[in-house]
Amino acid sequence: MPTTPPSAAIVQVDKALESYRAAGYDLTAAVGELVDNSIDWGKASVVRIRPQWDGMRKKIDKMAFADDGVGIPVEILSHVLSLGFSSGYGSREGIGRFGVGLKLATLAIAPRVDIYTKRADSDVLWRTHLDLEEIKEGAQTQIEATECEDYPEDFADLMCDEDGGDFPSGTLIVWSKIDRLEEGGRYGQANRERLQDLLRFLSRAYRRFIDNGLRIELDGRPITLHDPLFLLPNPRVIDRFGADVTASIVDRGTFEIEGSRVEVLVTLLPEVFRHRRGKGGRADRAGEEFSDLYIPFNEGKISFLRQGREINYDLVARMLPGGKKEIDRFIGIEVSFPATLDEYFQVRNVKRGVVPVLKLREELRKFLDKPVRAARKEIRRHWNEVDVQESAAKPEHDDAEDAVDRAEESTPRGRAGEGIESGEQIRLLRQLVDETLGGDASEEEKAAALARLEDRRMPIVDIGWPGKEMLEITHLNSKAVIRLNTQHPFVGGPYADLKAMADRDATEIDGNEAIDLARRAKLAIDVLLMGYAKAENMNPDPDEAYAELRSYWGLFTWTYLREAMKGIDN
Repeated sequence: MPTTPPSAAIVQVDKALESYRAAGYDLTAAVGELVDNSIDWGKASVVRIRPQWDGMRKKIDKMAFADDGVGIPVEILSHVLSLGFSSGYGSREGIGRFGVGLKLATLAIAPRVDIYTKRADSDVLWRTHLDLEEIKEGAQTQIEATECEDYPEDFADLMCDEDGGDFPSGTLIVWSKIDRLEEGGRYGQANRERLQDLLRFLSRAYRRFIDNGLRIELDGRPITLHDPLFLLPNPRVIDRFGADVTASIVDRGTFEIEGSRVEVLVTLLPEVFRHRRGKGGRADRAGEEFSDLYIPFNEGKISFLRQGREINYDLVARMLPGGKKEIDRFIGIEVSFPATLDEYFQVRNVKRGVVPVLKLREELRKFLDKPVRAARKEIRRHWNEVDVQESAAKPEHDDAEDAVDRAEESTPRGRAGEGIESGEQIRLLRQLVDETLGGDASEEEKAAALARLEDRRMPIVDIGWPGKEMLEITHLNSKAVIRLNTQHPFVGGPYADLKAMADRDATEIDGNEAIDLARRAKLAIDVLLMGYAKAENMNPDPDEAYAELRSYWGLFTWTYLREAMKGIDN
């Protein structure tokens, strides 16, 4: 007699929910889903986020999300944690769209979520929850909404206005038993890093909403907007530089797709942030002055805004002419589109990015080519202008001497000229000053020149004299003073021509002239090396006499050149 196969549940609830924990949400994407809900359906004007640490402040145990929105209607409260439910599923009106965001975002971080909500037309506070552990144990078989007396004590203050009064309405969501925000170990991510990433994300992704009055708080501190295009008023910029410091618009344009418009905007950051070559917020180049403006993060990235909410800020392959350049950190690019064009931008339900379809990608790439090239050209033009101005205002060899001074902090101490007494060293330096400046120099000029020779580790002095010597070196303890013979054909010829070219405005230099000088400079450098080789050749045993010299020459040239080129290569 045939047996009837056993039936099975369509969904193994506990296993299905556990598998959803690998949905791909990191902390920023997960928090973004909750903030979206507060804005979209809650109509909130205040959103507060608070992590709760363990006693050692090593682990985040809970996270709370509070808003002063309209609250969740009680008739749907028990459904909001039901996978797939959404009162606005597939909506093209708001910044959210899919019915799985709140649930998947929560499960990606924590196995339990509690929701407390109150409507303005009711005195009742309602609560519902979802707990994976209870589901596995069979203690929770459905989602229910129940009345409760008050918000949880540790987060009740989040549901109060600035005067301490309760919000007339609003929603509090609490993630508990958090197990996906562990400290990352040697190569993982620390929670403080995660929260810093979250701060940057919130300030940038919701910049238009913050600009329009939305208040977002993270751990008790209000978040100020960050606009990578530097068009919206950033309080940090205004406090430091004034309200007039905004980017200039290089180009803007629109495409129309099935009656909906795509807007593209390209900006050039204010000159104060890109005043000279190599600046832009990196600690090794610009100190801490611009570090909180995140300028280096802009490098080659494009901001995609859907319904005014940024859903992607990243590199897009083959979108910029010639690929990403370090100089692009001073260029802002924004692409805005309505939710009706989700298919063309291939928006995913997990808000982690966009991938424009091929034809749209080509259209964007074609549009960006001209303004990005123009912005790069303007940045370099300004840098060249500043270089010329600064070069004219300082001694000719300052850049090289600066680099050598930095490098000498970690190079072996020179041995030549050891034991010279300080009084004798000053006398020799004064003698060099007199030879260089001549008898017509004022005492102030001589004092300044002497101070420079005393301060520098390896100063260069330009002075002419008859004879075939190209340079002479005076060794004074760890200092080496280089006297460069301006009458030598190498120093007075190609080298002098290169210095003159470097001091000119780039717009005044003819291309053919530059190429001709480059060819002559290359030839002169080749001859310089050959001249050194011939000098060695005059000794019957050059390897014995000069092997150590060659090695040191190569080593220190390498070290000094590497230091000198920092801030120039862009």
